[in-house]
Amino acid sequence: MAEKLPLPALAETVTVLDHGVPLALTLEACRLYHGEDSIGGLALGFRLLAWALPRLSAAPLERGEIAFATAFPGPGLTDAVEMVTRARSRGMLTVLNCAPAGAPEGVYGRMYFEVSARGQVLRVMLAQGAVSEAFVRTGRLVKAGSLELAVHVRWERLKRELAQAVIAADPEKLFVPVPETCAIERFP
Repeated sequence: MAEKLPLPALAETVTVLDHGVPLALTLEACRLYHGEDSIGGLALGFRLLAWALPRLSAAPLERGEIAFATAFPGPGLTDAVEMVTRARSRGMLTVLNCAPAGAPEGVYGRMYFEVSARGQVLRVMLAQGAVSEAFVRTGRLVKAGSLELAVHVRWERLKRELAQAVIAADPEKLFVPVPETCAIERFP
């Protein structure tokens, strides 16, 4: 395999409470939990929560107050959500089969997310172009069982490039709020 691209450091933390105990979690902590197989999705999930949770509450939220729904159930994203919120183990992570019209496609599903707590719901989608068409096409080839070494080498590089881009991105430009009135589409 080719040499791995280094990931830039990210000083950002997400602080949540676990039974009243503050936990300041980092992307590195998420990486140690998940590994690096789906590093792009892991970075995406972490940055999304770091951006979204302060919009739901100025003070850190209890993990038990946070629910997460997504039309993109990738393993990196869901592991970042689990590490920060424990939503999957608490039965508060929902996979959707619908998303707003125009939500970008992922390797599977759509890049649409709902983070909720204390009766508030923040609906967002990933900005158009944040995930390249090459990433989606190559990921679909791998998930469909491609055995070509060149496809797998490209896939590993694309996942790290996505992580680099997500880490470097301004979250205000990476995540696009979706109004409640936006039309929803079902997808296969």
